[in-house]
Amino acid sequence: MRDNRDYPPISIPPDKVPTFTNGKEILAELETRVRNKRLVDEVISGPDDVTDFFSLVFPEVKRQHHVGDTRTSDYKIWEKGENVITIEEDKEEMCEGEKKWDVYVGGPAAMCGAVIQAQSEDGGNVLYAHDGIRGISNWKGSASSYILRDICPLYHGSNYNSLYVAYVTLRDALHRRVNFPGYLQTVKSDGLWVNVRIYYRALLSDPGYWLLALKNQWNAVKDVGLYMRGTYLTSASNTTAYTSIIHGSLTPVILKELNLPYTVLYLSNERYMSLDAAPGRKKSKGRFINAKDRLEETVGSEMLEERALSKEEARSRGYDPDRVFNLVERPIDGAFPMSVDQDMEEDIIRGGGKIRDRSRLVSVLVKPVRGGQDCKVTRVRWEDAVTGEMSTTAVKTLTTSLGPSATTLRVSSGKSVGLLRRLVGGLQPGNLMQKIMLATASTMVFLIKIDKTQLPGEDMLKKFRDDLGVGNKHYLMLGEREVDIAGKPYHVFAIQGSGGGLFPCRHSHPEAPLNFINAVLNTTLQLDTPGIEFEILSLRTCSRGVTAQNFMRLAAPAANMTMVYGLGGLGMGTMVPNGLLLKAVMKQRGMLAEGAISEIEFRENLKKSKFDVIPHWGKENPFSRDYFKFFDMRTSRSAARQLFGQRAGSDSSVFQARSSTFKSIFRLLRLRR
Repeated sequence: MRDNRDYPPISIPPDKVPTFTNGKEILAELETRVRNKRLVDEVISGPDDVTDFFSLVFPEVKRQHHVGDTRTSDYKIWEKGENVITIEEDKEEMCEGEKKWDVYVGGPAAMCGAVIQAQSEDGGNVLYAHDGIRGISNWKGSASSYILRDICPLYHGSNYNSLYVAYVTLRDALHRRVNFPGYLQTVKSDGLWVNVRIYYRALLSDPGYWLLALKNQWNAVKDVGLYMRGTYLTSASNTTAYTSIIHGSLTPVILKELNLPYTVLYLSNERYMSLDAAPGRKKSKGRFINAKDRLEETVGSEMLEERALSKEEARSRGYDPDRVFNLVERPIDGAFPMSVDQDMEEDIIRGGGKIRDRSRLVSVLVKPVRGGQDCKVTRVRWEDAVTGEMSTTAVKTLTTSLGPSATTLRVSSGKSVGLLRRLVGGLQPGNLMQKIMLATASTMVFLIKIDKTQLPGEDMLKKFRDDLGVGNKHYLMLGEREVDIAGKPYHVFAIQGSGGGLFPCRHSHPEAPLNFINAVLNTTLQLDTPGIEFEILSLRTCSRGVTAQNFMRLAAPAANMTMVYGLGGLGMGTMVPNGLLLKAVMKQRGMLAEGAISEIEFRENLKKSKFDVIPHWGKENPFSRDYFKFFDMRTSRSAARQLFGQRAGSDSSVFQARSSTFKSIFRLLRLRR
């Protein structure tokens, strides 16, 4: 299939071509912010004339990516109390004949679920909704890479273990205080500089973050131990990566079954390679292990397939082996095009469904089921993101993936919350979602103009098409185009890069983009080569929502409602299987509410991926892992209990089963005595 990021040639008059500054203004701004300890707390835009030129060369990418349209004021939804969703009792009667929609709200997982239904006989019942400000989303902010080995908790790499990050945060604070010029030079020149930092001021101010951090570190100790063989506390099959990587590997499997008429995933090939570059990295020796070693034990080497490029092959793609070391291709990895959301929306419409943009979910309205033992969603309430006008939609099912700005789902019952439930709820009274910590990176869009008359050959262009990662720093091509300017041939690329992580904070530290631009992008693409000019079009923050497990959380607060959240930057790589998994969980949750299965059966079905029927799928069940460990069972019937005054038995049968087990063990111990 043709690469739809390769746009047809065009001509542009010389008077429309601006002078490129090689990012001079924004790089200077970043250095100033480093000196003044000021975070990247606003959208920083490049020169207006270059943005206008970008609009002429890549109107498609501008429309897909919202480059130049994003404003700092768009981030208002991230402010405390702005994106709180409530569950309320629906006290109104349904209008006879009113259509009930299968409603999908939010990001990639919800959209993929909607697309799966759009291919079925029920495609005309799909209503997909979003708030219309994707320009600030993690969806558009991530490098959209599909890298299987990265679909796991960050702590699998020792450089990203929270204890090590705490150490380097304090180490670098001392370095900049003692020798600021040396610190700045390190940031600008070291491609392997660890760009994840702890924002201690925010961390220490919220006890909920302390508990989350402790849980995360305990999970790290269990999964990877002390990064030495024999020190981890759990078997490979009980680690998070055992589920997350295999889950992510289902992406091409499910896409093949869907057979969509557009490209959702580009896998590595000769024209476009998915690469890893690790300058200076040394292989582990002796008892010490690295991320790849432990992951191979967990999921097998076939999931981590790689192929080292020789120096000759690196040169043939335009790389300088003396500047870019250890180039490795990831043959089964790739990237998602930025056009995928528009393609999917058009697919939903073709299937007979509807798109509702500018719509922000504010309330989920429910009615009791089985005498108040459970509840089901009957309506949702929307707020128009532009006018503020409220409206409602009748619901058959509700699927949500609301992103990291939505951290609170609260039952609005008018009842106070007791101290015990405050403690059990992780110091989040009434919140049905687990505690989420923001880890915020920087995301940048670059425009690169290449004078082809000054290049030694076409091979020099290959590297600009590659998706490349250095640690947690990634970039990929958004688009390319041949441009004729007064009879002179130029090749123009649009590239997006992202990297860094400041947590818990919704802003990013300026060192991260400064390091990425100078030590990664400039080094690998050799932007200082004669004939190559570039500009930074935009720079903004891109937040991820992280829970203690550093993977997704699944929830089903009502019989016909499922949600996924806390994806921790893994939402793109898992969006396709997430969309299908939410359907599988929806079916199980509905059976539980109807009394067709018990809570123990529900738990076992999720643990064993026993999904005999997956709505709108009609094909073999692709799932095989334990998903119950990522499911919020504690809150599955909390809404029904709070709204309708019933115990709802949320965990009673599970608790009784566990109590019975403990009693049996106790009796056995007494007999042995």
